[in-house]
Amino acid sequence: MKFGSRLKDAIYPEWQEYYIDYDGLKKKLRKAEKDRPFTEKDETEFVEVLDNNLEKIYAFHQQKLEEIKSRIDSWDQVIASQPDPSEMGRVQENINVIADDVNRLARFSRLNYTGFLKIVKKHDRHTNYILRPMFMVRLNQCPFWKQDDDALLIKLSELFSKARQGGKEMSFKKPLAIKSQETNGEVTSSTTAPQTTTTTGGGASATDRRRNTVVKRFFVHTDNILELKTFVLRHLPVLVYRDNSLKQDNIDPPISSLYLDNAGLETYNSRVESAEGSQVIRLRWYGSAKNNTTIAVERRTLADEEHGELTDRFVIKDKYVEGFLRGEQTFIDKSVTKMRNNMGKSEQDVARFQQLAKDVQHMIMENHMHPILRTYYRRTAFQIPGDTRVRMALDTDLCFIREDSGLFTDDKTVRRAEGQWHRSDADIEYPFPKLPTSEVNRYPYATFEIKLDLPPGTSEPEWIVDLEESGILEEAHHFSKFVHGIALMFDTRVALLPYWLAQIDEDVVEQLPVLPSQTPSVSKKSHKGKDKASPPLSLLATEDQEQQDQQQATLRYRSSMATSSPPSGRVTERTSLLGNRGSSTSYMGTNNSLLPTSSQDASTSSDALGHDDTTTQMAQKFTQIWNQWIGRDGEPIREPVVLPPGVRVPKKVVTPLRVEPKVFFANERTYFSWMSLGTLLSTFSLALFNAGDAVGKVSGVVYTLVALSTLIYGMGLYYRRRELIRARSPGPYDETTGPTVICVALMFAVGLNAYLKFTVHAPTLFYFF
Repeated sequence: MKFGSRLKDAIYPEWQEYYIDYDGLKKKLRKAEKDRPFTEKDETEFVEVLDNNLEKIYAFHQQKLEEIKSRIDSWDQVIASQPDPSEMGRVQENINVIADDVNRLARFSRLNYTGFLKIVKKHDRHTNYILRPMFMVRLNQCPFWKQDDDALLIKLSELFSKARQGGKEMSFKKPLAIKSQETNGEVTSSTTAPQTTTTTGGGASATDRRRNTVVKRFFVHTDNILELKTFVLRHLPVLVYRDNSLKQDNIDPPISSLYLDNAGLETYNSRVESAEGSQVIRLRWYGSAKNNTTIAVERRTLADEEHGELTDRFVIKDKYVEGFLRGEQTFIDKSVTKMRNNMGKSEQDVARFQQLAKDVQHMIMENHMHPILRTYYRRTAFQIPGDTRVRMALDTDLCFIREDSGLFTDDKTVRRAEGQWHRSDADIEYPFPKLPTSEVNRYPYATFEIKLDLPPGTSEPEWIVDLEESGILEEAHHFSKFVHGIALMFDTRVALLPYWLAQIDEDVVEQLPVLPSQTPSVSKKSHKGKDKASPPLSLLATEDQEQQDQQQATLRYRSSMATSSPPSGRVTERTSLLGNRGSSTSYMGTNNSLLPTSSQDASTSSDALGHDDTTTQMAQKFTQIWNQWIGRDGEPIREPVVLPPGVRVPKKVVTPLRVEPKVFFANERTYFSWMSLGTLLSTFSLALFNAGDAVGKVSGVVYTLVALSTLIYGMGLYYRRRELIRARSPGPYDETTGPTVICVALMFAVGLNAYLKFTVHAPTLFYFF
């Protein structure tokens, strides 16, 4: 769609006169587009109109921005006056209107900014004047497109929270640092799996509790980030981080994560295969890494493919990181001494920290792990303080940066100086303009994560379901920044690629990538919106229990099969790896000797009912010959096999079809082919009927029937396939009956024509009646 049409569709009616006059500016350029001289007078008029549009838009933007701030302050005073509970509904509605206006103003700015860039580009392409450099200076003087929404979002968050609390204030500010910021040796363990979690630190006693955390990840288009934030703010407050170095509040602090791996990319390979028990070592910090005293060293262990990760972490200072990665004991010894002397930690806490630090260091040294990849992003977190039932995080400005330095034998590029554990030419200067293109990848989308820690049997809140079905999110199953970054930056070295990589086209960022769904059946989805609602946790627990029972039954059956069916004969290098394919073969715990085949069923039923007659045998024989002739029995039926130990059948992934325009064009070409055949037969039949003798007239009638049938069939097939494509149905799209019937009818018409021509002498039309 052209920008002019898109602009007309996106204009907010009440603000229509304040948008860029894109059509009027295009009219000014039509003279140049028609290869007519674009004079200096024309250029002056165009620049004046363009500048007037810029002034108009900037003035209106400033006016609406001040109006929104004034309305926020006004309703803040209303809430502070402790209105009646019956009035809180009206207050919330007005705050919702303010949030909607913030979204409208952001879209207004984005559309007009795009319109200015496009019209200036069109001007420079069709005229002899270069306007872009001068206009960009003028555009920077009217920065309506540089609106910083953080202050507005913080005020909106406080308003929504006060309205939910009935006018009571609650603090959402926290220091810009890791949770255990004061202690270098503090150990924290957490998990996203439904397992027992132990957390120790800050003088608190260890507590055990059952957690059932569900983690969902989504892609978000950059144009929908503000809309997503205001939607979540209606239900959850945004966490505000206090940056003491800059003396200001920040809702999206920069976060960096440095991942370690070796030259064989063993950590990546284990993660891309979702190997149970695979471990990832990373260093994570807020803000700049220089002189940072709260760098978290994390060991993330994959519990299993379905239930997330177990995370163990401790905090280290910047000056100790390089020595720790080289195997030095300075950090561990100093931290242990400090914990025993100054912090009053118990011997159990000290032992836990010492064991974790040594285990992590041993893993790094044993596997020859080095810094290889850094991820950078800005995180906006939404959570009610002290309430972990619903947590959300939005990551924007995501970048992947190479950190390997002489790690590979065929690449001796030095990216980190001697004695440095991270590269010094990249810190938090997004979008890292100093780095070469091959050293950094800027992710075109934002990522959104939802963590639900709900009691068993509790379904998702309705507003979260509405958010998932709103159309601004696209679910990304098992998406991992580490796996994605390695696959992008080291694409020539990895042997395996994640499943979602093929769906992400960084050259086409207008549409979100549609990843294969992990839902086992389309019929199990809800019929609301985008069908992204999840079943209650109790249902998930029931399904998991059924799968465990089935697996236990499978193991019991396999053990019985192994004892009852010993191998016969000597095993050689030519012996089949699948063993004996006899009647006792089992597959996924199913005894095939107990399941009769189709031929066995037929013979058994025939013997039991006494219908072993010649007619039945001839019918079966004819059916078999017909199936072989049309190709339904061309491939032999593969017998089930016994899977080797440790090998499991992969899950069936239902992938939503990604319909491209060429699919519709292919359907149209097939339709035109049928129409061409039908038209040719119609022309032939009419000519034969009008110019032929009696045989020709009769044959013309038969050909006409065949032609009409072909035209009707081709049109019906076209509309049927078009509806299937629009519905993204998996099919079936093939058709064997229709073409077969038309071919048989055409053969009959040709045969009848030949028969009449050679058997009827001196034919007249009355001969046939």
